[in-house]
Amino acid sequence: MAKFNQVSLRIVIWLMGAGYLFIEAREFVATKQLSNIAIFAILFILASYQSSVSRLYISVKKFAPACRCYRASSLMFTASLMAVFDASLDFLKSSISPESLAPIALTLLFILGWSVNLTAVIFTLISMELFLPIIISGPSTQPADWDSNTVSNSGD
Repeated sequence: MAKFNQVSLRIVIWLMGAGYLFIEAREFVATKQLSNIAIFAILFILASYQSSVSRLYISVKKFAPACRCYRASSLMFTASLMAVFDASLDFLKSSISPESLAPIALTLLFILGWSVNLTAVIFTLISMELFLPIIISGPSTQPADWDSNTVSNSGD
């Protein structure tokens, strides 16, 4: 049952990535920046959550899942920064009149924007692929590990 849920979640995550690229293509025409900021915030919050889970695993001395969560968090944080960069590029493209730049410059800006978006989506998907098994399996500790007398908050 858990394997089925993991496969289903992976499919949903990849469909969301494809949906995001489709929405981004529509936004390029409409140049609505609010969704770029919302996407940045969501990716940043996910990175923060993944980082918190990493710290949890470090506190219970489970270093392999902690490293996996940290890698996922780093990728998600990078994707959030790319979302900000993409918003900046979109603003630049919308503020430039097509007559003021050569068509090749506009084409290069468009390609750069799509490259940034594609990289952000790929980083996000890889991050979720790394983090998904952690979410599904949960902490693999014994109940005694959660006793406040045996787990140190200082990471000792």
